[in-house]
Amino acid sequence: MLDGGQRLAVYVEHVEAHLGKLRRYVSGTTDEEMAWRPTGIRNPLAWIVRHGADLLWAAYGRISGQPIPVNPADCGVAGSALRDVRFEPGAESPSRSAEALLVYLDRAWTTLATYLVESRQPLEAIELIVDRRTRDAWAVLDHCLADLCYHTGQASILRKLLAAERRRAR
Repeated sequence: MLDGGQRLAVYVEHVEAHLGKLRRYVSGTTDEEMAWRPTGIRNPLAWIVRHGADLLWAAYGRISGQPIPVNPADCGVAGSALRDVRFEPGAESPSRSAEALLVYLDRAWTTLATYLVESRQPLEAIELIVDRRTRDAWAVLDHCLADLCYHTGQASILRKLLAAERRRAR
């Protein structure tokens, strides 16, 4: 079994790997392509990147207790993941451009990762209500990573479909 520091190092490695994939999938896309989704696909790339960032912000807000710069009206994160999260007054949504969304994603991850690495309190000691049960902060982090993995897979499929759409349009 991993100790807290080892577990955190593995967590950081996994999140960074998935964020790297999201960055690659978004690289070179136009604003129109970020919003594009074929019939039968619900989430465009813009939504996926924004959702990933907001998952990271929600995890930070829940674990740290600090307010987050997310507009709760359109963040795409389930209400249960926002339990007890405070929002900065006047929080606004980022632009839907690839560049703006990646800056937003990187800011969310940097904020969460810095807090996790610099926190003096062990994550196992932070108690939160998750799925109507008292759990430690790892329950929130594990859910965040699982959701990132799922949506990174969606982004991979979208990027492949987008490549086919580009070829068809020539």
